[in-house]
Amino acid sequence: ITGSQLMGRPIKISFAPARPGDQWPPRSKNVTGGKAGNAEKGVKAMSQKPPDCKKLFIGNVSFEIDDDGIFKFFGNVDAEVKEVRWLSHKDTGDFKGCGFVEFWTTEACEKGATLNGKTLLGRPIRIDWTD
Repeated sequence: ITGSQLMGRPIKISFAPARPGDQWPPRSKNVTGGKAGNAEKGVKAMSQKPPDCKKLFIGNVSFEIDDDGIFKFFGNVDAEVKEVRWLSHKDTGDFKGCGFVEFWTTEACEKGATLNGKTLLGRPIRIDWTD
């Protein structure tokens, strides 16, 4: 393949040896990233919580999700959801796999935040504070 053309540009492929300490296949199937919080579990750390926060950002959401699924997911920790707002592409209207969940109380929002990294419809949900 090296030297052939792709869309008018030459392709160059070279071997990249494993870095010291890397293991293949990976031992964990957890989400990776973050330096604090649940880093030992491989869950990305949440940002600092704004005062009186009642809204969470949710990302890496399955395209099969609906409002009822979110209400049930957060209901598992007694976090009563007030409203769900999904993000979609402005031109095509396609779901982007993320959105915002608003809760009735800050306590419910804190309970909902404990689900960061938990699996919903086969995908680990990323949760963060927002205002």
